[in-house]
Amino acid sequence: MNWALSIDRKTITDVRIIEETARPLADGEARLAVDSFALTANNITYAAFGDAMRYWDFFPGTDDRCRLPVWGFADIAESRVEGLAVGERLYGYFPAASELIVSPGKITPGAFIDTAPHRAELPPAYNNYVRCSADPGWTENGEAAQMVLQPLFITAWLLDFFLRDDANGFTDAPILLTSASSKTAIALAFALKAGGGRQAIGLTSTRNADFVTGLDLYDAVTTYDAVDSLDPARPAAIVDFAGDADLNRALHTALAGRLAGNIRVGGAHWEKSAPPRDLPPPKPQFFFAPDAARTLIKSLGPEAFDQRYKAAWRTFAAAAPDYFDFRSEAGSEGALSVYKSLLEGKAAPRDGISIKV
Repeated sequence: MNWALSIDRKTITDVRIIEETARPLADGEARLAVDSFALTANNITYAAFGDAMRYWDFFPGTDDRCRLPVWGFADIAESRVEGLAVGERLYGYFPAASELIVSPGKITPGAFIDTAPHRAELPPAYNNYVRCSADPGWTENGEAAQMVLQPLFITAWLLDFFLRDDANGFTDAPILLTSASSKTAIALAFALKAGGGRQAIGLTSTRNADFVTGLDLYDAVTTYDAVDSLDPARPAAIVDFAGDADLNRALHTALAGRLAGNIRVGGAHWEKSAPPRDLPPPKPQFFFAPDAARTLIKSLGPEAFDQRYKAAWRTFAAAAPDYFDFRSEAGSEGALSVYKSLLEGKAAPRDGISIKV
């Protein structure tokens, strides 16, 4: 019997564990036994924007409810696909569940694509499964950091490029990062500091202020109740990982006439994420990492993109133990408990949590 987290499409607090009977494979399919996956605030963003960004479309549930997308590792448990053997380990995008059946296509020594019809029009980056034995960057000891941080880091890395591109108008702007204790914000602050020459100001709750300050990645740290005191030397750009309507209004009001832009990335404060009405300009713009990746690949070329990204990832992964403590919880009950704690904002920012299925 398999299990999955089952979530209501419109009410993401309505979550329960469901058990499902495994179905037989058809020709051309493989059964993946999910071994472990990460659960972070990024997954809450997936749920909060499940309809708007089509995250709910990746793994339709048999109970007319939704399956939470996660990043993790699985082993091939059964295969009716030539060239894919039982026991092979894979990294990729899975449901928060114990199993996924895929229809592998475009199989190479390093990866394959799930060509299931319902995924055909979804962003290709999410349909790719990496064969670990052919991945020079994979190590068993590095799996926790990879599944917890790598999906977040690539978004941060793409944001760094976006902010440094003269065409986007943010080249000289100080960067205000909301939800500065979140892992994607930390990764962006790391990239900004590595690149030099940009002022990064972390905005966070009073509860997390000491943690954010102690990272030594931000040039300044301001709590949400003190945004009126912000006084950037030049028009600033907000990179919004919180998605909090009240906070956005406070920032746009306090910095009226001094905002170069507001780039919305996530929804860590998912319960307050409805767009505010009559917001002082500029209008927030949504940043979608797969679109940014396609643009950058076209600009740099696939090989240069891959080389630059992997070099940056290795640097961040080596530094990750300075910022995060990796730990795991077990099984469906562990997954349910961690998901609820993330919804309630109770997870400690240093925690890099994965679920051992």
